[in-house]
Amino acid sequence: MGYDIYIQTTDGKPADGDENYFRFAWTAMPRILDAMNDFGMLVELPVPSYPELSAYGLTEEDLKPGTQPDHATATRIAEYRAAYLAVKDASESEPKGIPAYKLRYDDGFLVTVAEITAALTIYEAQPHVGIAEMPVGDHTWRLWVNFLRRAKERGGLRTH
Repeated sequence: MGYDIYIQTTDGKPADGDENYFRFAWTAMPRILDAMNDFGMLVELPVPSYPELSAYGLTEEDLKPGTQPDHATATRIAEYRAAYLAVKDASESEPKGIPAYKLRYDDGFLVTVAEITAALTIYEAQPHVGIAEMPVGDHTWRLWVNFLRRAKERGGLRTH
C-alpha cells in the first residue's frame, strides 16, 4: 500500500522513465504533506464531488466490463466519463499552491503545472531553503522536491 506518483506529459499521458515515477509508503506520505504544509506549499480546499451515475441515466450495471450498451447509453457513458475526468483534472485559475487532497488521496487527481509552480515559488522564497535539501539524513525531501521540479517542466503529476 502506498502512493504511486507519475509525472505526465503535456498531452496527459504518463511520462516514460523511472525518473518520472515516485513512490511513498502510506506511512511516509503524511510526513511529506506535513513538510509541504509547513513550507506553505499546500492549500486546503474541499475534495470535489464526482458526478452521480443517476444524473446521466446510468447504473453500475451499465459500466460493467463486457456490457454492450446501445448507442444512447454509450453516449451517456462517454458524457459521464468526461464529467468524471473533468473533476479529476479541475484546478483553480490562479492557484496558491497544491490542493492537499490531490496528494492526500490516491484518486489520480491532476496536480497541474500552475499548482506545482505556485508551491515551488512559495517554497523557494523561504529563507535558508537550501538547508532543507542538504544531503544529510533522510534524502526523501530533496528527491521529492526535485521530482516536483521535473513535473513542473513536463505536464504535472497524478497520485494513484
